[in-house]
Amino acid sequence: MTVAVRFRRHLRRLLLLLASCCLLSLLLSAYFLFTNSSPSMQLGQSPEPACSQPLSMSPYRQLPNPYPPNPPHTHVHTDPVVLVLVESQYSQLGQDIVAILESAHFQFRMEIASGKGDLPPLTEKGRGRYSLIIYENLLKYAHSDTWNRQLLHQYCTEFRVGIIGFYRSNENSPPLLKLRGFPLVLRTNQALWDCCVVSSSPLLHLTKPGSDRGALPGEDWSSFSSNHSTYQAVLHARAKEGAGAGSGDNPGPGHSLGLQATVVQDMGLYDGVRRVLFGQGLGYWLHRLILVDAISYLTDRKLTLGLDRHVLVDIDDIFVGKEGTRMNAKDVKVFGALCLR
Repeated sequence: MTVAVRFRRHLRRLLLLLASCCLLSLLLSAYFLFTNSSPSMQLGQSPEPACSQPLSMSPYRQLPNPYPPNPPHTHVHTDPVVLVLVESQYSQLGQDIVAILESAHFQFRMEIASGKGDLPPLTEKGRGRYSLIIYENLLKYAHSDTWNRQLLHQYCTEFRVGIIGFYRSNENSPPLLKLRGFPLVLRTNQALWDCCVVSSSPLLHLTKPGSDRGALPGEDWSSFSSNHSTYQAVLHARAKEGAGAGSGDNPGPGHSLGLQATVVQDMGLYDGVRRVLFGQGLGYWLHRLILVDAISYLTDRKLTLGLDRHVLVDIDDIFVGKEGTRMNAKDVKVFGALCLR
């Protein structure tokens, strides 16, 4: 009997110990489940600065079908060619756009944009001649006459063609500019800093989310604001207080002196046409990357670049380069670490 009693006692203690461990594990699981619901961050990685803060436009949310689909029985055929509408053959921004298209080996056709919005023939034998249209001057597109604008929108919706536009403000630009025919307002001639790439934008391909600290080049930046959900920010930056045109005026509805959207994408929910709009030229390096991503996104990856990169280092840059540009030991170590990523 003594052995049986001892066995029963040990068995009870073992069962109590097991029950206590199970209860403790349940409590710990519940604690970590409800207190660490946000995504974890790697050690030493700082949170994305201000990139997730709300803008003066609607925050990005995943849309079930951002581009109006064509009927199932229709087949869209467009040539992989970009139509570039420039102010003149010698305009700086136009040359920058052409240089990027040439470096990416994208086919393009350059035309001078007319004041009325006249366009070259867009179709040939039922086939679209262009997969994308780029306006050097956004106002040439916004202020085109009704007939040409309707023709362009009909072509874009029928052949699933997107539009890219640039706006560059100057000393004659009004502080607030309303684009005709769009629920979109521009705030012009701003000095900005701390540019940030919005990580939730579906446009990103080559560009990685993150921030570029410091002042942005120039004081002629324009930002976009809208209360329509079709516009989503791709890049935004902080406005310098007291700088830029109209800084002492009332910003007006939908504007703030905090985060400003400098590049926006139109998801096509307003009129069926997808667009990407830039509030400056291509002098800023991030705009060049975003332009390549915008071309890829708006052409449904028909015109895109791969993610593989090859870096060629000339031996002269290491040994006999000019002082100030010659690679040193620190540069070699940084380059080696970059190659191992």
